[in-house]
Amino acid sequence: MTGAIELPEPGADLFAVLGLPRTVEVTRDQVEDAYMERARRWHPDRFSGADVATRRRVLEASAAVNEAHATLRDPVRRAEYLCKLGGVDLDSSDPDGGAPRPDPEFLADMIERRDAVEAAAAAGPDALEDLREGVEDEVHGALARALEALRAGDVHQAARALVVRRYLARLLDEIDEALAA
Repeated sequence: MTGAIELPEPGADLFAVLGLPRTVEVTRDQVEDAYMERARRWHPDRFSGADVATRRRVLEASAAVNEAHATLRDPVRRAEYLCKLGGVDLDSSDPDGGAPRPDPEFLADMIERRDAVEAAAAAGPDALEDLREGVEDEVHGALARALEALRAGDVHQAARALVVRRYLARLLDEIDEALAA
């Protein structure tokens, strides 16, 4: 029965699982439409009477569809995944294929900015909100730079921008925690 149904190849990239082009230009609507179509097509309940091997493959396909949906619908996760497909795994510290290390000046700046969060927290919520607004703009700017680099085919530059975005997103989380306190 497996030959009678089209299932994604094991290990297929997430874009292929959803039948989408491998690009940052994929829209959330395209991801949602492709997900819904494939989730219906390969839902395990549709194959409850199939042989064990087919049921296992359908379950694997269903899991791959869910993973593809979760990854590709989010622009940040999609950009990070495109970097990974391009040979740079942002979740790895491998010196060859892992996340690029930020330069020392940037790291020093991040330390100063964490001190600024503490100072803003002492000054009150308005100071924290002002700080938050600026950092949030920088987070969006870093993602925009990463997307532009991916459009230009520069995976390494995209990865550098995404690493900066991660640091800034953590700083934003610290600001939010200070606001909640």
